[in-house]
Amino acid sequence: MPPGTEERLASFTELVATAIANAESSAELAASRRRIVAASDDARRRIERDLHDGAQQHLVTLALDALAAEASAPVELAELKHEMSRIASGLAEVSMELQEISRGIHPAILSHGGLAAALRALARRSAVPVELHAQIEGPLPDQVEVAAYYVAAEALTNAAKHAHASVVHIYVTTDDGTLTLMVRDDGVGGADPGRGSGLVGLHDRVEALGGTIKIDSSAGPGSGTCIVVRLPIAIEPDQEIENFLGPPQEPGSPTSPA
Repeated sequence: MPPGTEERLASFTELVATAIANAESSAELAASRRRIVAASDDARRRIERDLHDGAQQHLVTLALDALAAEASAPVELAELKHEMSRIASGLAEVSMELQEISRGIHPAILSHGGLAAALRALARRSAVPVELHAQIEGPLPDQVEVAAYYVAAEALTNAAKHAHASVVHIYVTTDDGTLTLMVRDDGVGGADPGRGSGLVGLHDRVEALGGTIKIDSSAGPGSGTCIVVRLPIAIEPDQEIENFLGPPQEPGSPTSPA
């Protein structure tokens, strides 16, 4: 063998080992980020359930008790009846506020009806008219549904508060193992994700799931803002390394080691 071959082979082997170690570390980091997102969503789901089954139900019970006390109070105690009615109304308002808070923590409808139903409920509550087009096939992973929902919710909030839009279009499809969500409004545009629009955290969530998010928001009347999110619906655990190293080569193939 030519002089220096052994040294060159040793250096090449070290380089390959470093590349493999880096790929494994990157895959482990990506898997760790997904586990953090999943754990966060599980915690949110438990908090929402505890609020609904605990504090919110207790408030509803107290409101009903106040209404029952108002109904049973003598007619001559008009001031007491009025006070009980006021208390019942206040408890009902607090219960509604708590329901909105729990929705923000984790939308329960995602667990019961899936992403399409959750987006329809979101559209009904929107301050801006929404045209929703959803073509979703098969069940989706919880993390994917939650990420898509929060992107749509944040986009609707921004369209109402900042964009002064008259309509928002939401398109969501699943194709070739990818969920694509597009939210487009006809507002004034000029959205800056780095200036507290709430989209910064969504960037992290989407990227942690191996997805991409793109925001197009040229300033000017009618320019509007368009947000496009693509999320992989599923990835096999053993694909994490393969995504970095490429598929295994057959022995004797041009790129396989001799």
